[in-house]
This record gives sequence, structure tokens and C-alpha cells, in this order.
Amino acid sequence: MREVFAHQKTQPAAWAQAAADKAAGRPIAWTAVLGGYTACVDWPSSIVYKELLAANPKAKVILSVRDNFDAWYESCRETIYPIVEIGLGIKPPAMLKPVFAGLSKFFTMQLDLVYDPIFGGYERFKDKEHVRKIYEAHLAEVKTLVPKDQLLVFNPKDGWGPLCAFLGKQPPADGAPFPHVNETPEFRERMRGLEKLSKAMEVATWVQWGLLAAAAGVAAAVLARAAAGGRK
Repeated sequence: MREVFAHQKTQPAAWAQAAADKAAGRPIAWTAVLGGYTACVDWPSSIVYKELLAANPKAKVILSVRDNFDAWYESCRETIYPIVEIGLGIKPPAMLKPVFAGLSKFFTMQLDLVYDPIFGGYERFKDKEHVRKIYEAHLAEVKTLVPKDQLLVFNPKDGWGPLCAFLGKQPPADGAPFPHVNETPEFRERMRGLEKLSKAMEVATWVQWGLLAAAAGVAAAVLARAAAGGRK
């Protein structure tokens, strides 16, 4: 998702189209969403893993898991879920909508491609037991659908060993530890940034209306003066 966010002019719209194509049973334009990439992780690409596997039948698939559902769910509720909620609340004024069109599409795309088709709506993600059933069904489906010799069930705490062996790669020669990124403090920092942007958009909206009101006042004064001059 970080790549999608970094390419707001092209990626959100391309993935939104992919969501529409998937829902309609049409072929997905892979060049538009994954052109130039050799691998993909995370949402939104994982949502179309079956279509990706059909298009690349020899591909290796990594099923990322946590110790248990509760750990995964609580992590989502503290990170990606509230970020989408904050993002959807960013309402740029009309004069700035073209500037933030990509950002707006980035968040609405997540509803179209993730929350609506998978969880039955953004609000339904709050129903933990509902999400648990979907989570467990997804794990079972992947394990059934992907050929065993092409599948690695991977917990990040297992580190480089199983991952590198599966991909035919060597662990870092310098002994670098397995990276831990996108942890909760990082997401909270992003949330603060989005909250600041949301507040800035509120201020910009009021400024816009103030300017329009001032312009209307000036226009009314000019018209009144012209009308008075005409009566003379």
C-alpha cells in the first residue's frame, strides 16, 4: 500500500479500476497496477491473489500469519483501520480538490477493494467475530488453492531462514537482523499527520467561504453603486 500512496496520480485509480474489473468478472489490467514490479505484498495486491496466481501459475506465494487472530485483529484496529477513517474525513475545499484528488482516491479505493467486498463494509470491521470468520476462511482458502510446493506459510518472527530458503536467496551477508517496520508508533505518527491535514482542510474551507462572501459583498457594492449612478 505504501507504493500506492507514493504514486497517487496513477496507482489509486488503476487499483479502483482493478476492483471494478474483479467485481464484474473482467480481466484485470496487470500492466496498469503492477507494471515494472516483480513481486507484491500487502493490500491491495493480496486481494486479487487468485487472479494473480491464475495469470502467473508458477508464482511463489507467501501467506503471512500472526501468532493468532486476536494479535492480527488488534494490530489492524490500532493502525490501518483508523488511518482509513481519518483519511476519509479529509474534505478539501473545491479549489483544492484537484490537488488532493489522488489522496481522496487512495482512501476510497480501500473501501472499494478491501472493506466492502471482503468484510461487507467499513463499519463491519468493528465486528470482531465477523472478521474472525473471514480471516480463518481466507487462511484455509489460500492453503487449499495454492500448490503446496509454491506456498510458504510465514510468521515474520521466523526471520530470514524460511523466507530466504523458499525464495532461493541468501540471508544478508552482513548479518543484518530481520526488519521490523510499520509498527504501531509509526502508524500513530502517520495518523497525526493526517489529522493535521484534515484540520488544515477545514480551515481552508472556511477561508474559501470567507473569500467568496467578501467577493460577493464587493460585487453587490459595485452593482449598487452602478445602479445608483444609473438613476442619476
